[in-house]
Amino acid sequence: MIGQQVNFPNTCDWNWQETRPIGVTRTYFGVPVFEGAYPYNGTLVTPSWGGSMFEALMPTLVVDEPRWAPKSLGANDAAHVDVQRRWALDVLGYPVWGMSPSATPAGTGYGEYGVSVLGSLGYQGGAVTPHAAALALAVAPAEAAANLRELARRYDIYGEYGFYDAVNPPSGVVARAYLALDQAMILISAANRLKDGCIQKRFAADPIAQRAFPVLAEERFFD
Repeated sequence: MIGQQVNFPNTCDWNWQETRPIGVTRTYFGVPVFEGAYPYNGTLVTPSWGGSMFEALMPTLVVDEPRWAPKSLGANDAAHVDVQRRWALDVLGYPVWGMSPSATPAGTGYGEYGVSVLGSLGYQGGAVTPHAAALALAVAPAEAAANLRELARRYDIYGEYGFYDAVNPPSGVVARAYLALDQAMILISAANRLKDGCIQKRFAADPIAQRAFPVLAEERFFD
């Protein structure tokens, strides 16, 4: 794996980050790499920028990360879903979970939503969006499916063309909009789940992708 050793001395300014990363330096193919992670209530997570679901899990639409990178990206996917659920249910007291940039329920445009502890400069919570729950089908299918059902049961969020883009759980206000990107994430997530990873398998059949998979398999984020 191509990388560069990174040293984080105690004198560094960590104030801009949500959490100071902990980790180890590991060597892949002769190259030293510092692998840092954020700790959260017993879980280690490699953060995204904002802590949103699409930042962490959108690659799973085409790459079966739990299969090809079980000790790195796949493990990180599971950690993000776990913390997303716990943060929404336990910290915010929401009955549903899944935060990611989406239309604002107030109808004022587009907003950045996420779990702050999952991001280097984390977004704040707020709206829950169905595409975030759909992305989790690749990692925690039973929990994700139950969450989508709960969204449809509790809120007027399912319209003629499928799920509307977002809801504010405390108020129940729904963003009655369909965003093409978010609808695509729902569609492909559902297709992979219902059709045995059809999109992931098509990507994996590419010879270039096949050359990258052994490299992904070598990474170990949380040992």
